[in-house]
Amino acid sequence: MDAMQAFRWDTVFLTGLPTVDEQHHYLVDCINQFGDALMRPTGASRAEVESLFQELKRYTLYHFQEEEALMVQRGVYPSHIARHRKEHAQFLQDIVDMHTRMMGDDRDGGHALLSFLSNWLAYHILGTDRLMTWLMQAAQDGKSAEEALEAFKKTRDPATATLLQAMSQLVIQVSERSRALFNLNQTLEARVAERTQALSDLNQRLETIAMTDVLTGLPNRRQAMLVLEREWQAATQSGAPLACMMIDADGFKKINDTCGHDAGDAVLRQLAHSLQEAVRNDDLVCRLGGDEFLIICAHTPLEGALRLAEKVRHEVDDLRVPAGSGTWTGSVSIGVAARQSDMTNFEALLKAADEGVYVAKGRGRNCVSSVQSAKRG
Repeated sequence: MDAMQAFRWDTVFLTGLPTVDEQHHYLVDCINQFGDALMRPTGASRAEVESLFQELKRYTLYHFQEEEALMVQRGVYPSHIARHRKEHAQFLQDIVDMHTRMMGDDRDGGHALLSFLSNWLAYHILGTDRLMTWLMQAAQDGKSAEEALEAFKKTRDPATATLLQAMSQLVIQVSERSRALFNLNQTLEARVAERTQALSDLNQRLETIAMTDVLTGLPNRRQAMLVLEREWQAATQSGAPLACMMIDADGFKKINDTCGHDAGDAVLRQLAHSLQEAVRNDDLVCRLGGDEFLIICAHTPLEGALRLAEKVRHEVDDLRVPAGSGTWTGSVSIGVAARQSDMTNFEALLKAADEGVYVAKGRGRNCVSSVQSAKRG
């Protein structure tokens, strides 16, 4: 059985700088190897865990040095470079502090460190490094720091900005809690337990934010892929059926373009609510981004998923959402797919469902389609 991944790499984490992206991908691999050693049911030796952590720390330092040199080379504004370096230095200090507790008597320290590593890197790439890439281009275009920052804020999706701000504050809190824990007198067991619980709670909140779509409150793409991978592995082991639906909101782009983002956001929130109302308790509704949603249906064969998809379509068909001076009439194109023996991974399941969406749109939208049912005749 493949090892579970604490951090699943995705194209959403690409910055557009090939060298930086390669280094980020290697860091993700290091985190996943470290997490696998910590979570392995048979247990990993102390020496193996220590070796993996040291490699992670070594490569992190190397990556930070390379990134900082690149910023200088590309003419990024000194004030931003200073902030970036400070963030790097604080991260290194935090993981060293957490590692010290982990190698002591704090049995939960390893889990806290793994959670912090995964969430910090996700926040750093999506926030700080995306801004770095923008500022590099702005500096080459001759823009001032103020002009560049203002332009960056205007191009960033408001929901994403809200998410990153929340993650930033929680990362800071986790960092502060970590330093407080490190400086505590180890003989004060009650205080240590209290701070450890606080750190655990903060990490849990950070994890929840990192896994949740800000606009709709649904699980986001990152959580969707983790859950689908887990359900895929369980279904592969047990032979149980597994299905999923890809859903596109028909006519959403026109609403967004003509009525504005506020109207589009209202449509997405209402659509998300309707999808949740239409499915069963064990089904998981996720927003992948834009007007694209995913529903994961464990223990469900293709026929059952098709019936459920038609129920979902019918529920949405009754929606009427005010949008500007008009109304969005509920309509979705749904692609359905189920796990088959010739599929090698869950990505193949997603691809089959996505192909079903294109078939549904080709049939005139507001319908349910599956390339698998078509193949079966």
